[in-house]
Amino acid sequence: MYLNVAFYSLTAKATFKNLIDRVLAANLYIFSMPIYIYKAKKENAETAVGEVEAQNADAAIDAVSRLGLIPVSVDEKTTDSAGKPMRSGQVRLKELYVFTRQLANLLRSGVPLLQAIEVLGKQNRNAYFARVLRDVRENVRNGRSLSASLSDHPQIFSDLFVAMTRAGEESGKLPELLNNLTLHYRKQDEIATRVRGALVYPLFMLAVGILTVIFILTFVMPRISVLFEGMNTPLPWPTLFVMGVSRIFAKGWSVLFVAVLFLAILFRSVNVKRIISKMFGCAVVTLPFLRELFIKVDIERLSRTMSLLLQSGIPILKALEIVIPTLGQENIQKELWVCQGKIAGGMGFGEALREAAVVPDVFAQLIAVGEESGELSESLTDIADTYEQEISEFTRAFSNLLEPVMILAVGLVVGFIVFAMLMPVFQMDIFAR
Repeated sequence: MYLNVAFYSLTAKATFKNLIDRVLAANLYIFSMPIYIYKAKKENAETAVGEVEAQNADAAIDAVSRLGLIPVSVDEKTTDSAGKPMRSGQVRLKELYVFTRQLANLLRSGVPLLQAIEVLGKQNRNAYFARVLRDVRENVRNGRSLSASLSDHPQIFSDLFVAMTRAGEESGKLPELLNNLTLHYRKQDEIATRVRGALVYPLFMLAVGILTVIFILTFVMPRISVLFEGMNTPLPWPTLFVMGVSRIFAKGWSVLFVAVLFLAILFRSVNVKRIISKMFGCAVVTLPFLRELFIKVDIERLSRTMSLLLQSGIPILKALEIVIPTLGQENIQKELWVCQGKIAGGMGFGEALREAAVVPDVFAQLIAVGEESGELSESLTDIADTYEQEISEFTRAFSNLLEPVMILAVGLVVGFIVFAMLMPVFQMDIFAR
């Protein structure tokens, strides 16, 4: 019975998701205004790039001017091959990794920079990324450096990418540094994949369990309740409880559908995503096993990125300024900003980390040893490799532990519902005897 219910719940899930996607697409198409990408100048002659929503190009120019900027160009966002509006930031880490690797290979092979960017832009399947590369190529053709051209698109190219590119241009070793950046992005993608993989299956089991329970309470239980309501004997409390919940789902499924649809539309908001991300971060801090995992992820990212920047000749204060915003835990970011201030005041990196409450003591000691030996970047690389191995082992153990727990939890809930449905039948059998 459980397998049949699970099968039908999966079918209902697919139908429900398709319906939500269609309604969302229709709502966004009808109610959303066109999005314009602008390039403007600030008062200090710096270039600013961003997006505004407006009814037309003139309204977009007015909106940019109200921001205190001088518009240089305002272009409406086009659509991709599927007809969906291209949003900024729709460049996955893997796409950036592939682009960086191919650019490094082309430059190492002697291909000129402009030609390399043009080739990569033409073969890129991401229409938004391809357009950004065309803009970068035009800027380089007009005499700007590659790093300055990339900095116009911070939604794709991070401060780390721009800093590494600038260091490569200044040292004349751009292909080598891009290759190092490729290895860095590959490592980060592998770690992110491990962390997501440890959470995907348990969350999938939880979703299937919830849909199964909703299906039973909404479609199965009302039909069985008709038989129970005709009985003259009092029903046990588990049956009454399940029947009460079933009535709520059976009569309020339309309200539930509208609520889910509203939440799905609401979650598309950037501000709401930021709030949810902050709430998730607070929840992570309260759970010891998850807090340990994400602290290790941040320490690994800090170590590997710092090592990469220091090897490129970037000063430690500038390296910290680039790395700290990329970390996920706010408490670690705050501690590291304090450490940066102490380092600027003359304190050593390892000594400043020892006074940070969130950073593990072993990490601070290894940093101090690396500073004393003059091999800080090598020590950071070793630390990153060690934490990467620990993350891999932790996610594997966490996934192996959580899978049976989720299966057991779903089985207990479904088993309670089945038991509540069968209890009146057992009572009838006892009374008949």
